[in-house]
Parts: sequence; C-alpha cells; structure tokens
Amino acid sequence: MKMFMVIYDVDHDEEVMETLSRCCIMGYTKWVRVLGKGPRSDPKLDDAVWPGFNCVVMMGVEEEMEREVFGALQSLHEEMEGRAMKVFSWPLEKVL
Repeated sequence: MKMFMVIYDVDHDEEVMETLSRCCIMGYTKWVRVLGKGPRSDPKLDDAVWPGFNCVVMMGVEEEMEREVFGALQSLHEEMEGRAMKVFSWPLEKVL
C-alpha cells in the first residue's frame, strides 16, 4: 500500500478530482488554500503580491491500484507540461 500526496494549483482542481474519480479513489483528505513555493515556480501566498493558492489531496492506495493511480496522475502531469502539480508517494505500512 502507498500513500500519495498530490499538490496542485487550484486552477486544476476539477481535472485532478476527475482523474482520481476515474481511478475509483473513494477516500481521500483534501486541503484547500495551501500556501507555498516550488523550486521552479512563483510563490502562491493568496495575497496581492503573490496571488493564488494550491490544494493538496492525500490518499492511501491499495497495492493493486498503485500503478493505475500513478499512471493517471503522470498523464495529467504531462498534460500540464510538468507544471502546476507535484505527486509524492511513500510506503504506507499500517492503517487503523
């Protein structure tokens, strides 16, 4: 099982959530108005100087679905030309 964390520009919220829905992701945690800066992007601080913000979606994915979910997110990332979205994953050992 893996934990996936997807950080993306709010302008792409619909595409990200539709992608997860197509992958049959039923459970997730979502944060909105997440502020920050990537190594190759302008800050997103939701203020007059640095407008905009990000969203974060985090979900545990069963082993048999890992490739499908990662592949779908990778395709979306490519459609965005490698900008506006980062995907992180790491092993998920236990869930209560």
